[in-house]
Amino acid sequence: MKSLSITLFLLVSLSLNAQQLKGIVYDAEATVKGAKIINSTQHILSYTNDEGVFNISAQPNDTLVFSSLFHHEKTIVVTSEHFKEDTVVELKKITNELDEVEILKAKEKKFDSIVYTEEFSTQINNDYKERPYLYQPPPSGNMDFVAIAKLIGKLFKKKNKAPEIVYAETEDFIHLFETHSFFNSRMLTKELKIPNEYHQLFFDFCSAKNINKALIDTNQELPLLDRLNTLSKEFNLMLKEQQQD
Repeated sequence: MKSLSITLFLLVSLSLNAQQLKGIVYDAEATVKGAKIINSTQHILSYTNDEGVFNISAQPNDTLVFSSLFHHEKTIVVTSEHFKEDTVVELKKITNELDEVEILKAKEKKFDSIVYTEEFSTQINNDYKERPYLYQPPPSGNMDFVAIAKLIGKLFKKKNKAPEIVYAETEDFIHLFETHSFFNSRMLTKELKIPNEYHQLFFDFCSAKNINKALIDTNQELPLLDRLNTLSKEFNLMLKEQQQD
């Protein structure tokens, strides 16, 4: 009972000392929407709204960390001056500077048409034994498909490249939940059980899970819903564990 009283006293003391620090985040071009603000002293998280405005609990000497997907991180230490008027925070955009890359000439492997032809012909012969019906000529024809296959085997066959997978970024999830009739803010809160204040953080979490962007672009609602259900459970479990710590 004594420890509970002490805990309540500390919580009340912190709430009395904490104030609401208001401000706006911008870069060289415009205000920054969805920027993340973390009070690392009190472990409080907030985001800027569509106009770049933020509101977060803080007190003097707290450390605030501002970050965004396309901007450099910025840290400020709160002073009493920050509460006298709205705080203005400027973030610097990240420029795409490519590192110098040394290109080494790969040793070209000489194409052996004789070996290739033999291997290709062997594959055709084996397939002919297993599925002869595929190689039957039409009633009026007299073609030797195995012979044709051997001729084709003499040609260079270009290897097909596997399609490159593009993974969804945070901005893709923001756009989806702002424009889709089913995947919207209400669904995010009611169905996936993501609290309003953690929507942006959940989008960051989904982006880190390498979800194929094709699920969003091609309106594959059922597979996407199944994936989001799984990730929402992981995310809420992570929040619960953090709160316990």
